[in-house]
Amino acid sequence: MNPKIFVYKMVTDNGGAPCVWRGLLSLAICKPMIRKSAKEGDVILGFGGKSRFPEEPLIYIAKVTTKPKVGEYYKQPEFENRPDCIYENRNGKAARKESAMYHNQTDEIYKDVGADFGKAHVLLSKEFRYFGNLASDKYKKHFSLVKNLVENLKRGHRVNHSAELYEQLKCLVAETFQEYSQKQLGKPSDLDKCLVCNK
Repeated sequence: MNPKIFVYKMVTDNGGAPCVWRGLLSLAICKPMIRKSAKEGDVILGFGGKSRFPEEPLIYIAKVTTKPKVGEYYKQPEFENRPDCIYENRNGKAARKESAMYHNQTDEIYKDVGADFGKAHVLLSKEFRYFGNLASDKYKKHFSLVKNLVENLKRGHRVNHSAELYEQLKCLVAETFQEYSQKQLGKPSDLDKCLVCNK
């Protein structure tokens, strides 16, 4: 069975979602539907949203290599210091860590993890290409169907593609991984950690 390819637009790229840290990319906050639906082997492509990124560049591609059990990300010591591990268990309830640098202006607990971590789906990838502030829109020159998809994409994500579009997305992923051997090429585009990534 072919892996699913999730495509969405990012309204901010401040290192929270996705979070690239010590060679591992994680999607632990924001995009709850993708985090819930995607499985190991699936692929995620994040493009810049037009309001923040006028050229709608390709910011990252990630192949999901691990999906911990729901809530496990916030229990395992190996993840507790990651920048996007912003919640902790307090008497059975999810609470934002005092040291958390993301989502400190509004309460995003329900969307991110749920009151008791019931929605704490997390996607991990060791196979990714993250461009951040070095992202470009050169994909538009070679993949016309992907260009049309991204330019017409509004809120939410797309995962059901025509056969032709799926092939173009698959080629875009393959060519990107072949052209760039380095996992992380740029840094987050936005310095403001207070920006919310799901608005």
